[in-house]
Amino acid sequence: MKSLVTIILITGFLLMEARASDVEPRLYSNIPTGVNFISVAYAHSSGEVTFDSSIPVEDVNGEVDSLVLSYSRGLNIAGKSALLTFAVPYAEVGLEGLLLGQPASGQRKGFGDPVVRLSVNFYGAPATTLKNFASYQQKTIIGASISVGMPFGRYLDDRIINVGTNRWNVVGQLGFSHKIKRWTIESAIGISWYSDNDDVVGNRRLEQDPLGLFRGTVLYNITRGFWIGAGFLYADGGETKLDGVQRDDRQKSWRTGVATSISLAPRHKVQIRVTEAITARVGSDFRTYTASYTYTF
Repeated sequence: MKSLVTIILITGFLLMEARASDVEPRLYSNIPTGVNFISVAYAHSSGEVTFDSSIPVEDVNGEVDSLVLSYSRGLNIAGKSALLTFAVPYAEVGLEGLLLGQPASGQRKGFGDPVVRLSVNFYGAPATTLKNFASYQQKTIIGASISVGMPFGRYLDDRIINVGTNRWNVVGQLGFSHKIKRWTIESAIGISWYSDNDDVVGNRRLEQDPLGLFRGTVLYNITRGFWIGAGFLYADGGETKLDGVQRDDRQKSWRTGVATSISLAPRHKVQIRVTEAITARVGSDFRTYTASYTYTF
């Protein structure tokens, strides 16, 4: 049963990495009020999966392909700039390896859990219309965000591998962004909270402790619509219980990545991102490639 819980959790980690929207660069930046964004993103994640020594599995590899469609709108909340985003993912997840010395594999595809996110800039980014936005000059921005992953994705309670998680996931963050000439320095600290899953195979109850998050990013602005950046993400916590029994699966992982964003035309933008695991006590040692296209109107 330990291997069952670990596989279920690893599947969830892979899907989180594939979307990874809550640690994206420039999350805390000024957005003109009333501007809309439609984005489509493709992500591919693959690599090894690390289990604790009590799990009778080895040589495990995982792979996730996902397509995410999202809509965002710039808002004015109490005179501060804000961004509201809705995202719906479609994913295909696969795992293969040795279970008790025998080859084993599994695959699932379908719609994942939709996500809604609201970010609000409390300082340094007043609500601005598109007409007046050209005169805005960033210095220091302080903001917060909250995203909610809703358990509406495809979930089969008699299967180990799923694209839906059958539980709520709330991620809250406090972050800042500071611009010095062409350089922008960003940092954020946050926590990811999970509701219980009462429909694990065999009607078992899965609980998970909150997961702490910390990230830092440095961007270089080549032109107004073209930047490159590099950063890291550290995650700590997230121990689990199955039917009240505590497991030794606390996460302590580091990831690093690079990204670039290019404006092809006034309303068209392409972003490319690559992230790589550095260390992972338990979880996925994955490399993720993401490419997205955004249309602004």
